[in-house]
Amino acid sequence: MRLPYVSPKLERILLFLVGGGSAAILNLILAYIGVDLLGLSSDLQQNYVNLVAMEISLVYSFFIYRTFVWRIKTWEANQIFFRQLPLYHLSAGTGFLVRTLLFPLLQLMGVHYLLNIALGIVAGAAANYVLTDNFVFKDSTNRKTI
Repeated sequence: MRLPYVSPKLERILLFLVGGGSAAILNLILAYIGVDLLGLSSDLQQNYVNLVAMEISLVYSFFIYRTFVWRIKTWEANQIFFRQLPLYHLSAGTGFLVRTLLFPLLQLMGVHYLLNIALGIVAGAAANYVLTDNFVFKDSTNRKTI
């Protein structure tokens, strides 16, 4: 199914944003479950909960992007687990690095911290999108779309 009146490239970007938003919501829900429902509330436990929630939401977003954004139909375990998923972790990590490096730079420029964070999210998501599109799911022989 395609979005009417939207170019395929813009549609992919919009779906990427929706997928990323749903992954962020999943991350928050998992953190809430771990801390508030399971009682893992010490500082150390909260850090572990955060790491687990981040990884689960990262893997979730990978499969959402693979299936609904890039619409890859093939399911070869070696391709997914030994190429695409590790590359996706690097791509998402690069997005995180962009956010981490941009924050103090914008801070020095006097940008309000909330705008700074918002700009970092946009820049990190853009880096993640570009890398995911050009490296993670680039191999056209595996882009058999739905």
